[in-house]
Amino acid sequence: MEAIMMPVVVLGITGILMGLFLAYASKKFEVEVDPKVEAILAVLPGANCGACGFPGCAGYASGVALEGAKMTLCAPGGPKVIEKIGEIMGVAVEIPVKKKPVKKPVAKKVVAQTGDPISASTEFIEKNKRMLNKFKDAFDAGDKEAYEKLENLAKTAGKDELLKYYEEIKTGKIIPDGSAPAVPSGDPISASAEFIEKNKRMLNKFKDAFDAKDKEAYEKLETLAKTTGKDELLKCFEEIKAGKVVPDPATMTDAPVPKAEDSKKQEASYCSVLGDGLCVPEQNEKTKEEIVKQNLTHELDKEVK
Repeated sequence: MEAIMMPVVVLGITGILMGLFLAYASKKFEVEVDPKVEAILAVLPGANCGACGFPGCAGYASGVALEGAKMTLCAPGGPKVIEKIGEIMGVAVEIPVKKKPVKKPVAKKVVAQTGDPISASTEFIEKNKRMLNKFKDAFDAGDKEAYEKLENLAKTAGKDELLKYYEEIKTGKIIPDGSAPAVPSGDPISASAEFIEKNKRMLNKFKDAFDAKDKEAYEKLETLAKTTGKDELLKCFEEIKAGKVVPDPATMTDAPVPKAEDSKKQEASYCSVLGDGLCVPEQNEKTKEEIVKQNLTHELDKEVK
């Protein structure tokens, strides 16, 4: 019995002595921890991600409290944690604001369009420019869902004319700039720049209606011209039907001035008919004016032909 009890007693006494020694050592060699470190550690998220540049949250807490590290380095904690660390340290912290990178506007490359223009008037194109270009961009990009959606929208709204131009775009026709009139191609109507300028609206309205095959509209204009006795306008309407275009009066060149030699020849011919006694230049200014006017008319007719 004694053989069993003796080792047990010895071990018990040894354990008690070792415990007392360790308790004394812990008190003797205890390292004091700054309460700020513990307080900071308590507010940190505990992610131990190392994004702050310190080995874990404990290292960062020590770095802030004891080494003067920046209080704005905890990315996972964000502004709330930064604010709390500042309160613990007794310092007002300016929270950094992330600036969004400014996107540079991408300059849209304007590609010169080639091909026949859609048969819409300048006014219609200007009014529906956004929808027409949106449809063309979708069709060119092969985005079937987008351009079919635009077609359905036009059908629902009863925009038959818009649907017509969508079909023309599908065939490869282009959308001219509505702000600048397209340069017409083809023979011009045989009208003076002054007449075209005066009747430009009616002529273009007739051409747009005829090109769009809107018979009711262009026949109405013809009837109006007949009723008002505008024979010259009717003549121009017929030329437009034959495929001639309405030129811009501003770009039309004036009729060439007749050469002096031609005027003299005609004047001499005129004198030979009336007799030399009537051919004194000072007395025949009206005759000369008539000759010049005839030359201008003749040259204009030649230009038209």
